[in-house]
Amino acid sequence: MNKFSLIPALILAFFLTLSGLAFSQVDVEESDETINNEEVAEFTGITEDDIAEDTAAEEKEKIFEKEDVLALKGTPKTFTDGYNTYVNDKIQFELFGRDNIMQDKIFYRINNGEEQLYTGPFNLKEEGSQVIYYYSVDKMGNREELRSLNVIVDITSPEVIVTITAPFAKTEGKIYASDKFNYDYTISARDNISGVGSVAYAIEDGEYMEYLKPFSINSLKPVNISIAAEDRVGNLTKKYVTKVVDASGNILAEGIEDIEILVDNTAPVVEITPDKEFFMKESKKVASKDYKYTISASDADSGVHSIYYRINSRSDFILYTGPIQFNVNGMHKIEAIAKDNVGNTSQAAVLDVYVDTIPANTDIKLITE
Repeated sequence: MNKFSLIPALILAFFLTLSGLAFSQVDVEESDETINNEEVAEFTGITEDDIAEDTAAEEKEKIFEKEDVLALKGTPKTFTDGYNTYVNDKIQFELFGRDNIMQDKIFYRINNGEEQLYTGPFNLKEEGSQVIYYYSVDKMGNREELRSLNVIVDITSPEVIVTITAPFAKTEGKIYASDKFNYDYTISARDNISGVGSVAYAIEDGEYMEYLKPFSINSLKPVNISIAAEDRVGNLTKKYVTKVVDASGNILAEGIEDIEILVDNTAPVVEITPDKEFFMKESKKVASKDYKYTISASDADSGVHSIYYRINSRSDFILYTGPIQFNVNGMHKIEAIAKDNVGNTSQAAVLDVYVDTIPANTDIKLITE
């Protein structure tokens, strides 16, 4: 007999042998359904070399993806909260069937879409709740009951806000800071679907660290912060919104990524001024009890926050609220300082004045000549 004429007979014999094994048991174990690679190759014509070639092609595609693209993709993940299963649009769904005799086709549809023949793994691009319906049909036309899988697709990366807090001052639209205080950084992330998975940050292009709690940095001005925030299904973002907040919690700037903050390290200038010109006696300033003394301060950058003074060095500095007068005769000293809006303190201005409250004494002299 010609060897080619044996092929149909061998195929039929192989099929009957599998059928006999399947029908000889009530419950078919997975190990009984497994066919080794040589049998698969003989029966389907697909060899191990073919599988290896397809795998190599997939790996080749992965190699040629740029590193920065991979970084922005994040790591595709699934997540379940005990009730719902969450995926991102990179997760693929693979359908595979088993049959006691001979598997044929698998059909599926998404939500209320059209039914289609399954030909390979697929993913879901539309965000929100999705239902995958699927079933198998074997060679004998036996149809499986419709099955389904409910998933929630999350394709949106977390929203991240970096809040920088310090004794900032905003004057004429400009934000000022001192070179003497720390900057407190708080990172908050929000994801409305699968939730935030992790947040990492790096300072001035350094190594990324997991964000656990607010941190402080001492520097002349706010430093550059890099962010990598990922939700529970692998959507990754490196973008964030910066908020600048002063020590009282007031938001000075919001909704921009790059905020220019000017460093103010110049203290205010303070001046004590009488309302009238002094009398001078031997380089001593002399005034009456009617004189009023006004304290003023100026600051070219962040502006004057407050003025303080003390009299005759007898107490701590107190807040200046209005003109000063002396009703006691003798030498008096006024010391005044000012603070600007970022905490720079001026040198003390000092005024020494002799206050004369004693009226003149007049005598009468008789002239006899």
